[in-house]
Amino acid sequence: MIIRKRPIISWLLNMDNVEKENRFGVPMLANMQHFGYLSNGLQFLSEVRDTCPEWGLPELLMPSFEKVMAKSAKSFYNIDHQLFQEFYKDNVCGILLSRDCGTIIYGFGEDTLHVWLFREDNGLSNLYMYFYVKSTPNNVRQVYTWPTLTDDDQLFAGDKDERKQIYERLANKLMVYLAVKKYVKVETIVIPIGRTTKLDDKILGYKSKEKVRNESGQEVIVMDSRWFRKIVNDNEIFVRGFFRFQNKKDENGEWYKELIFVDSYVRYGYHRNALIEDNSDKE
Repeated sequence: MIIRKRPIISWLLNMDNVEKENRFGVPMLANMQHFGYLSNGLQFLSEVRDTCPEWGLPELLMPSFEKVMAKSAKSFYNIDHQLFQEFYKDNVCGILLSRDCGTIIYGFGEDTLHVWLFREDNGLSNLYMYFYVKSTPNNVRQVYTWPTLTDDDQLFAGDKDERKQIYERLANKLMVYLAVKKYVKVETIVIPIGRTTKLDDKILGYKSKEKVRNESGQEVIVMDSRWFRKIVNDNEIFVRGFFRFQNKKDENGEWYKELIFVDSYVRYGYHRNALIEDNSDKE
């Protein structure tokens, strides 16, 4: 996999980047209302950039990390509003590189998640989506965007009914991703500029032989995750594995919560530590 240069990222991370050097914007659309809405979204991102937020390095999602996200998602539903508040308090923002979406830029206001989605087109970064999500105390979200944007065939492909779900799916992806980063022990690798990294040499237990080459112009963090768990061998009562929050103390003696995975086990059986393995990786 090659991580190529993305002008929108270079602009966000380099405050000395002058306007005439930028190669990003809004795609030319026949619907001028949609064009105007996305142009306003890009202007708002420019205003956010002017406040010099701590974007951090771009982060690349690996399949193993997304598997942990999928398995642990339900654990965060009941604390969704709490997470919104925590991320706002911590000034969380960042740049996420997703294989199936593009370049996702996000940041939090009070009880609000702002999302910009860029896609690359012949060396240009074009803004295809901007929306924000409001969180309510009863863990219900409200999405705000231009109501007919997903009807625009110049911006979206596929079934139009499915397009309308894209905002909620992307918001879920980001919230679970950030919650896993906060509560789960993860593996991270920083790939230097112009270097090729063989992931199975860097991540213990990684099953893929994939290589990642960084041609983006800045360092990139690869997000991976592996779980240590108990393997159980017994013929008694089988208990299915599950996620739960574990209360722990930090080095200052303050309590915090960490999401842990309790593996499937058999009562009164014997246990031994092992790395999680996915049978699909062996095929």
